[in-house]
Amino acid sequence: MKHKISIFCLLAASLLAGGCFKKDLKTVDIFYTSDIQGFFWTRPEPRFGNRDVGGFAVLKNFLEKQKQPYLLLDGGNWFSQTPEGLLSKGEFLPQLAGSIPYTAAAVADKDLIFGWPSLRQIIQKMPYPYIISNLTIDGKNPWPTHDYLIREVNGIKVGLFALLDPKPVNTTHRLTGMKATDPVAAAKEMSERLKEKGVNVVVLLSSVGSPEKEGISDASLAEEAPAIDLILSSNMDRENAETDKINKTFIVYPGAKFDSLARVRLVFDKDKQLSNIEFEDILLAKDTFGEDAQIVSATEALRKETQHKMNARVTSAQEEIKGNLRGESQLGDILTDCLHKWSRLDGAVLNSDSIRASLPAGRITEYDVYRMYPYSDAVTFVTIKGRDLQKALESSLAAKDNFPQISGMTVWYKVTENQTPKITRIVFDGGRVLRPQDTYRVAVTDHIMAGGFGHDDFINALEFKNTFVEARQIMRSCLIKYKQLEVPVSGRWKKVN
Repeated sequence: MKHKISIFCLLAASLLAGGCFKKDLKTVDIFYTSDIQGFFWTRPEPRFGNRDVGGFAVLKNFLEKQKQPYLLLDGGNWFSQTPEGLLSKGEFLPQLAGSIPYTAAAVADKDLIFGWPSLRQIIQKMPYPYIISNLTIDGKNPWPTHDYLIREVNGIKVGLFALLDPKPVNTTHRLTGMKATDPVAAAKEMSERLKEKGVNVVVLLSSVGSPEKEGISDASLAEEAPAIDLILSSNMDRENAETDKINKTFIVYPGAKFDSLARVRLVFDKDKQLSNIEFEDILLAKDTFGEDAQIVSATEALRKETQHKMNARVTSAQEEIKGNLRGESQLGDILTDCLHKWSRLDGAVLNSDSIRASLPAGRITEYDVYRMYPYSDAVTFVTIKGRDLQKALESSLAAKDNFPQISGMTVWYKVTENQTPKITRIVFDGGRVLRPQDTYRVAVTDHIMAGGFGHDDFINALEFKNTFVEARQIMRSCLIKYKQLEVPVSGRWKKVN
C-alpha cells in the first residue's frame, strides 16, 4: 500500500516559464498520523498479508532514518476504541508518544470522552504542544492548549490551527463549561490571521468528521475558507488513506488504526510560494523499518496491565456464542436485543462486520466483550419511512460478509435470478406489518449511518439523533445482568423461494 498523488504546479508564471525548476525549489515534509484510537502496538494486519505493521515502535525507527527536517503532526482521536486505550484513559501517550518527536497534535472530540481535567493531565505531561482553535472554557482557550502555532522548516513558515466537531462537545454534560464554536467561522478567522502573520502555508488539522455526518465537512471548510492550503483530516474511522482537492485546498486523511503514515511534501518556488503538493501513504511495516526496543518493552508492559484489568467477569455461557458474517447469528441476535431493549424503539440493526469475535464458553470477561465489539460506535436513533427502511435493509443484505443483524422484527426475503436480494415482508414484534408510508424508529450505530454496510441508504431517514452513548457499553450493561447467557431462538431472517 504505497502510492503518490502529485498536484500540479500552482503558479501560472512558473508554468509559462516552463514548469517548476528544481534548482529554485524548497520542500517541506509533513508526516501525519490520526485516528490512532488506542492501536499503539505492532500487530499482524490481514489487509497486508498478516505482516506486522503499525505502532509507535515502528514509527520511531522510521523517523530516525529521515535525513531532512520535517514536521510530525497528529490529528487527534488517540485512544477511543481499544481496551488498552480506554482503560488507561489515554495514559499510554506520555509513556509511548512522548518519546516520538511530534511537532504538535490536535484535540478531537473523542479525546474528551473522560472530561477535560483527565485530558489536561495528559497534555501537561507531553513534550509537544496541543492545538485547538474552536474550543473554549469560560470564553478562553483551554490551558495549556494553543489556538494556533507557527513553525519554520527549511526557511518556510508553516501556520497550524485545529478544529473539532462542535456538536458532541456542546451536547455532553460531562463537558460543562466547555463550548465549541462554529468551525466555519473559526476556519475563516484563523486562516486569515495566519496569512496576516506572514506564513507561507496554512495547515488545518481537522477532526470535524466525515462528510456523511450531519453538519460541516472538510470539503465545505475548504470552500468557505480558501486561505487554507492543506487540510489534514481525522475522526473518520476509515481504514484506507484518502485524498481530495477542493479548489486550491488539498485534503489528506491517513487512515485509521495507525498502520500507516501520511507524508505530504510541500514544494515552494524561489519566492516561497506553494507550487506543488505530493502525497505518499507509507506502510509502517516492522520488516521494513524494525522496532525501537524501549518502546516495544513499554508497550508490552502496558498491554499486560490492561489484560489484567480486563480479566474481570461479566457473565458466562454454557457454550461458545458465535457471530456470522454471512447470516443471522446467535451473537448478533443477543447484541441487537440489547440495543433494542435499551432504546425502546421499534427495532435495532447492527452490521456483522462490527462483531469481531465470538463469546467463549464458560467465564466471559471484560476483555472478551472488548474483543467481541472493539469499536466505540455510538448508538443513533433513526426515524424513517417504512419504504426507506426496507430499501436500507435490502441494500444491507447485498453487502459482502456483513449480514444485517436485527431485533424487534422478522424479515422475509428472496434472492432474484440476478442474485439481488428482495425483501417481501417485514413484521415487527407484536404483529405490526411494515407499511411503506408509515414511520418507524430504529436504533443503529453512527458507523452504519456513515456507511458501515457499504451504502448510505439509512441517511434517507426523516431524522437521526446521535445519542453519543457507546453501543459496546450498552451491550456490556446488558450482558452483565445475566448469571448465564440465554441464547435466543434464531429465525428473524426468513429466506423464501
